[in-house]
Amino acid sequence: MEPRVSVICSVYNGMDHLDKAVPSILSQTLRDFEFLIVDDGSDDGTSEFLAEVAAGDDRVRLFRLERVGLARAVNYALQYARAPYVARQDFDDVSYPERLEKQAAYLDSHPGVGLVGSYYVLDDQNRGERYIRQWPEDDFSLRRKMSKSIPFAHTMVMIRTAALREIGGIAEVDNITDLNTWVSLAAGGWKLANVPEVLGEHFVYAQSYWHKNFTYRRRQKDLARAQMRAVTELGLGWWRVAYPVARRFYAAFPTDAKRFIRRTLMGSREVDLATPPQGAPAGTGARVDSGPAA
Repeated sequence: MEPRVSVICSVYNGMDHLDKAVPSILSQTLRDFEFLIVDDGSDDGTSEFLAEVAAGDDRVRLFRLERVGLARAVNYALQYARAPYVARQDFDDVSYPERLEKQAAYLDSHPGVGLVGSYYVLDDQNRGERYIRQWPEDDFSLRRKMSKSIPFAHTMVMIRTAALREIGGIAEVDNITDLNTWVSLAAGGWKLANVPEVLGEHFVYAQSYWHKNFTYRRRQKDLARAQMRAVTELGLGWWRVAYPVARRFYAAFPTDAKRFIRRTLMGSREVDLATPPQGAPAGTGARVDSGPAA
């Protein structure tokens, strides 16, 4: 019998994050899933850790590749996914226990939706910010939001397997893989949605592959290009090109100014949370439940 959800995770040298993705997925309230983990050429002990995990839980399916990168690793696992839904999970992020259950139930009851995300906690250790990020929930607003920003955390989305395969899998580009994929899904006629509950935590830190290999200005430039693609391919209106154009100047602003721009001009709904104590290990904060939308 096929599982209800295929969780796909890729990892390269993840020994500093053993307390995050793996225990959070294995403790989900929805038990009928398979956990496809791609070891993308790790050489720090991650491979041995994952072998022990797989030996102890028959829902875990382990694959070993030789450093192909996130998108190609995810797409490799996608060809083996047996469930009708694929949940993405980054190795250094946390899913709350009811995440899979609630997102699968949403897709069950909304057959036209190809991708569903959720609210989530963003723990940005580079800027010293910790807050709940609350993106729009409806397709109309999410399409327009893609001209301004990325209205989903890649690690918090669940996608119909058929829809993802329909577009050729996760976009195999070296930067802004997520938004390019969401634009392709929307352009293919699939609706987008977010569950209006906090279902996990996404961590941003300087040691991540993305931050070590792409300068901040490069990331903003590539994001602007993906946003321009959203404007043109989704027919969002010519005047919305102002947002990707402005994105190229965003990198020059200080952190406080970026926060002000996000929460006013960009319309990002965020609820500040207390930051973890100085020196506390990442991922040890208490679970956060969402309150009324801000």
